Amino acid sequence: MIKMNSLFKNVSLKVLNRGTMNGLLVLSILLLNLSGNLSAQSNQDSLTLRSRKSGHLKMTSLAFGGTGVLMSKVNNQFSIFTGGRGSATFNHRFTFGGGGWGMPKGIEMPTSKTDTFEFFKFGYGGLEFGYIFYPGERLKFGANILLAYGAGFTETVPKSKGGDFKMFPVFEPSIYVNIKLNKLLLLDIGAKYRWVTGTHFPNITSRQMSGFSLYVAFLVGTCSC
Repeated sequence: MIKMNSLFKNVSLKVLNRGTMNGLLVLSILLLNLSGNLSAQSNQDSLTLRSRKSGHLKMTSLAFGGTGVLMSKVNNQFSIFTGGRGSATFNHRFTFGGGGWGMPKGIEMPTSKTDTFEFFKFGYGGLEFGYIFYPGERLKFGANILLAYGAGFTETVPKSKGGDFKMFPVFEPSIYVNIKLNKLLLLDIGAKYRWVTGTHFPNITSRQMSGFSLYVAFLVGTCSC
């Protein structure tokens, strides 16, 4: 009887120990699985956070600006504009800045007065938004649009009162190439189309003030960010 009880206890302890080991094994597997899931979730959250940060707009070059010369036709007469442009670059692609051009010498307009010469001048300036298609180290190719407001007036020789001063909107898309000459100097060459609208001058129309143009400018900047 005593031997039977002892045998029963030994069998019970073995079964209990086996059950405990199985339980610990199952528990270990569950803990490892939970740890893996938490690690994967943490990695996913980290990647998501990095992705969100990388999507932020960052200035990648400080503003470049300079002066130049623009050649165009106004009322079928060859005209020279002086002015310039400048912009900052974001994410190596997007540009934001401003520019403007004006006529130092007016074009001659027809007049009915035999002893008077009449000339017309105008200029414009505004904000510039652009995109760089090829952001090379030495060469950049991009496009932009200038959203500007212009002002024009007539002047006479000899001078007379009432210059017929008026303002009007100007939209000017362009394509350009920037050539890096040295660390701080860029050669800026581009082609534009100037679209003038809403003018009410007696001797010249918006269409006669619109047209294609070419420009050359030198831009000076600081450095890349």
